Amino acid sequence: MYAVLLLSVGVLGLPPGWYKSPAYRSQIVRDPRDTLKQFGLEVAPTKEVRVWDSTAEVRYMVLPARPPGTERLSETELAALVTRDAMIGVAEVSA
Repeated sequence: MYAVLLLSVGVLGLPPGWYKSPAYRSQIVRDPRDTLKQFGLEVAPTKEVRVWDSTAEVRYMVLPARPPGTERLSETELAALVTRDAMIGVAEVSA
């Protein structure tokens, strides 16, 4: 099941400067698993990782797994679990 969370910039703030840098953008497209590992996020080999680098401002990541134990949480409760790092794709959302 996919969950879509729409959060305003005011909630989590702007993305960090390195997120827009050409070096990071190139590296995350070229080798996403290793790049994420450098941030401390090891993605299981069974999970597919795709990166669409549209612009320096917008990058899309689809993570089809919701945190275990959150099946009964409301959208508001789920949104409260989301961190800035999860939104920019360098951390998973955890309950």
